[in-house]
Amino acid sequence: MQLRDISEITCSGGNPYPFINAVRESPIPCYEQHCTGDVFHCRVRTSDLAALRELAGHFGLQIECRRPRSLQRTALRYRLRFGMLLGIIAAFLLILWQSNTVETIELQGNAAISDSTLYNVLTREGVGIGTWIPGIDMKRCELSICQTIPGIAWCGIRHTGSRLVVEIYEETPHIAMHHSRSPCNIVAAENAQITEVKVYDGYLRRLPGSGVAKGDLIVSGTFEDAFGRTTFHHAYADITGIYTKEAELTVYRETVRSVPTGRINRKQILKLFGIKVPLSFPAESFPAARQSSSEVPLSFLRWRLPVSLITVTQTELAESTQTRSPEELQLALQSEIVRYEQNVLDDVTILDRELTFAETEDSLTCQMVYRVEGEIGEEAAFFVK
Repeated sequence: MQLRDISEITCSGGNPYPFINAVRESPIPCYEQHCTGDVFHCRVRTSDLAALRELAGHFGLQIECRRPRSLQRTALRYRLRFGMLLGIIAAFLLILWQSNTVETIELQGNAAISDSTLYNVLTREGVGIGTWIPGIDMKRCELSICQTIPGIAWCGIRHTGSRLVVEIYEETPHIAMHHSRSPCNIVAAENAQITEVKVYDGYLRRLPGSGVAKGDLIVSGTFEDAFGRTTFHHAYADITGIYTKEAELTVYRETVRSVPTGRINRKQILKLFGIKVPLSFPAESFPAARQSSSEVPLSFLRWRLPVSLITVTQTELAESTQTRSPEELQLALQSEIVRYEQNVLDDVTILDRELTFAETEDSLTCQMVYRVEGEIGEEAAFFVK
């Protein structure tokens, strides 16, 4: 299909040369002129066809016209179909909007800094999914990221179409100097009985099986040879001992919980190129609610479209005071004891436990005494004049 509306002309029925000279002297543009015997061929604009017929009549020539398909004639045929015109304009504006709005944000170079930290700074600067890219102040966002988040040496922001790329370089962390040569002792961190000792550097002052109080010296970093010369070391040792650890836990009979009332609100949101358009509105809002959302992306055949449907579900909650039965109270306290042992005593071995329960009208209390085995040594630096 050709672009312009051009007609192919064939003139016959007489001597074509006077006609050719007249055409060349006329203002009618004529293309691709050539003769085959007494037949003249050319191409002219369809709008000049009437003037060319009139000129050929003066010379007694007959004109045969062939009008190939053209984009210009097709556009003129549909010029009064405003719906198609509006559709073309809408499609053009949609493509323009989609190529100039942020559809995805890609982070590069962040290893120690979390993605959520960078997203929070960008959100504070007004940058997110659906943001108009020409309206983003890239330099300001780069400066804000470098000044707000510690540990960033350089930041650069660029975009490729609707993809916004945030590239950062993190500062090289300084290696912390471990003063392994500074003199120190190993002292007891608990009132315990030593069960095992592994000394790597230092002078052992307490043997396995002996008891120590908190702060007692176990491994010394001070050495004195037979000649009275004193040297100082950084003591290294693994000291294991048995000691007692006490704790107290209390659970109350009455508890206040947020329970669902059974009332649910749902609303649907159309996400188009990052822009969220509400499709429905809930009848009322709940003062306290638990909210969940699900997003279903739309696709055409195997291609995923930049359109998705979000369903937001709100479940109303109300505070309810519940009174536990003795069995429930005991079960709740047992759960707290198990949680304490898993979190607080996870690095020691429990050898024995003594649990004492005390119940009142409002609560149930447990006094816990544990006999455990674990690391009891800690470093204690000393200064040498």
